[in-house]
Amino acid sequence: MQVDRLLARLILPALVAVPGVASAQEAIATAPTEPVALFRAVCMGGSARLTRGMAEPATYATLPLPAQRAIGIGAASTDNAADALKAPAPEPARVPNSIYRIAGGNTYLFVPKAGSGTGTLAESCMVLWIGGGDDYLAARKIVLPSEEKVPLYARPESKPDRATFTAASFGTTQYSLATFGGWIALRSFTPPPSDPEKAN
Repeated sequence: MQVDRLLARLILPALVAVPGVASAQEAIATAPTEPVALFRAVCMGGSARLTRGMAEPATYATLPLPAQRAIGIGAASTDNAADALKAPAPEPARVPNSIYRIAGGNTYLFVPKAGSGTGTLAESCMVLWIGGGDDYLAARKIVLPSEEKVPLYARPESKPDRATFTAASFGTTQYSLATFGGWIALRSFTPPPSDPEKAN
């Protein structure tokens, strides 16, 4: 994800909260309420307009434990599914992201909080929802676009009502899809560019 796309996502809360910015908002499409379409618009597209009628602020602490576990699994710092599935729910301090509940339902958008120094989850863009079926399969296609070419025995488990984990990288962006107890967490993360001066 480019720096300008990250900045566009960071100004998203400001666009929601500030009245009288209609001219700026007209250039940005209104975010969809379906989870995978919302992920594509915000986490892959870079920006979308959230209206007060469709999004309300939420907090990590109010999410049920299965939802928090899905977040922890999806944010695991490994590509190994067995190791990721052991990841606990993150502590609230590790999730400083701005969180929005979408359309009064069980879909949540996590907007990155860059530069917080609290880890990759803080700088991740994520959509969390409870469900399965078509939304889960559409989310898998984002992370595993060529899954049909992989033999069945080599594919990751695909049961959204259980604990599962799938991850892939495309360019510099990392994607993960995790499930736990019916909750689905679809996440994107682009590591900040390395600074050779800080390495010395």
